[in-house]
Amino acid sequence: MAEAPPPFSYYGTTREAYIDILTELVKEESPTLYVEDFLYYFNKAISEYMKVRYELYEITQQLTDDLRFWKKEHNADSNIIHTSSFSPAYRHLLSCIIGVKLIKPVRQCNQEVGEVKQYKAIRLSSEVKAAILDDAYLSIQPYRPYFDMMENTIRLFTGEYDVEMIKVVTIVIEFLRPPKNVILTAAQIKAEEDTSEQLEFTRDVGEEINKIALKLILERSSDTRLQTHMGVNQAITDPTIRGGK
Repeated sequence: MAEAPPPFSYYGTTREAYIDILTELVKEESPTLYVEDFLYYFNKAISEYMKVRYELYEITQQLTDDLRFWKKEHNADSNIIHTSSFSPAYRHLLSCIIGVKLIKPVRQCNQEVGEVKQYKAIRLSSEVKAAILDDAYLSIQPYRPYFDMMENTIRLFTGEYDVEMIKVVTIVIEFLRPPKNVILTAAQIKAEEDTSEQLEFTRDVGEEINKIALKLILERSSDTRLQTHMGVNQAITDPTIRGGK
């Protein structure tokens, strides 16, 4: 029986990305882009891509998919979570999910006794803090949790509750980890067989990162191709562009 095809196609290796950049610069035969410069701009492009996509996260399924390679979970056992303990390392918070079990009926909670239900914590901004003071409906409860973040600590607020009626059973933190640092050596470039590392994202994402890296490289040299390059290579999936999804 034939093996099932992979769910998506990876972009390729680090060397393939380097060759793609050189091809775009029309300098593959005698490149003036040193590998050290490529690595600097390519790693910077990955970081810039993540930053832009994070700001638009969950606007569309496409943007959510684009960040799935760096999305991770951390299971916590208390309401005070130190991000320094995360493995892999922490970069951006996506969400806090609280699992709550009812032991006895609670009139204000639309949940069956014995059922475990997941609740997404709301960020406790200054505006929300002020609203909570004047609105009992927004009061902090295990089934209406909030979170706040200061320095490298996430604080979850579940309010005061009767442990004989309600039990918090799970706390799951969804976060983005930093991207892997892309490495490529001169020996790997010259080798007959490509032994460079497989990049961790899909071809679509890799092509977007390439565009960012090319922009940074062209900006460095004040290349007159920059305006033409940006006009031709705009991402059609960017929701900020008319007609984008």
